[in-house]
Amino acid sequence: MDTDTPTRTEIDAAHDLVRQYSDHACIDIQHNGTLAPAIVMPEGRTIQSLKKLIDEFRPHPERRTGDSAMLDLDSFIDITNRFKSPFSAVFAVNEAGTAGDLKITSVFDYHDPQTGDDSHARFMGHKAHYRFPLSDEWKAWHGKNDDLLDQSDFAEFLEDHITEVAAPPEIGQKPELTDFEKHLANLIASLQSRLCGPSSLMELSRGLEIRTEEKLESTQRLATGEMSLTFSTEHKDSTGGQLKVPDLFVINIPVFKGGPSYLIPVRLRFKKSGPMLKWKFMLHRSEIVLDHAFREAAEKVREKTELPVFYGRHE
Repeated sequence: MDTDTPTRTEIDAAHDLVRQYSDHACIDIQHNGTLAPAIVMPEGRTIQSLKKLIDEFRPHPERRTGDSAMLDLDSFIDITNRFKSPFSAVFAVNEAGTAGDLKITSVFDYHDPQTGDDSHARFMGHKAHYRFPLSDEWKAWHGKNDDLLDQSDFAEFLEDHITEVAAPPEIGQKPELTDFEKHLANLIASLQSRLCGPSSLMELSRGLEIRTEEKLESTQRLATGEMSLTFSTEHKDSTGGQLKVPDLFVINIPVFKGGPSYLIPVRLRFKKSGPMLKWKFMLHRSEIVLDHAFREAAEKVREKTELPVFYGRHE
């Protein structure tokens, strides 16, 4: 063993380790006129981004970011006009029937469609949203839609919402009909319905006496001896006359809170169960009315902001 060869002691090894990991340098970094102090660590240490550190020394943010939520459509239009640029875009999503989502979004820093260079793609980090709130009237009518209601519940509901029942349009006396009146006329003809107004509807809800008459008729063919039986049930009014109950009326309600009102046909049915009478109403194709109201609002945004509106979600 060579005794002249110096041996490393534990203290020497500790000194080397301290020097290796404590050796560092302080520097200043210049970036677009921004000065930020930084520390250069020795080999073996993790390299981290200085972006957050540099941003702390900026006099203002590098770019606009954030999502704002508007409470009405006019405010959404105003903030879109405030921050829009030539490449901003609006996206409208109607998923009321599935996800229950009715939303319109402005993406202020959307990609510029005029450049083919991907290096000019934008971050899409600055947005404004508006979620369309359904009106209380819309939710009330849909809350009872297609439900069987007894006489008292039916009367109570109508008393609370009778002002939303519209008078029957004078379809037969007008030379020109609106699109809704044409649709209503076709519905009446196809269903052979009787249209009623708010006063007639209230009379039905407050009380209707029905007499049920059941008949059994038998017929026999003399040649063959075959016999057939026919069983029928007929509803009559309290005096025994033919019962004529209107089966169609129209409501005039807003789809969205603060939005315009729309006419919706409502079909009316009744069912006699023993001494009890039950009622049911069904809103006719209300999903079409909702989509129409949604697209009208989106087209208003297109007109007021002069931005493209896309029906769908952005990437």
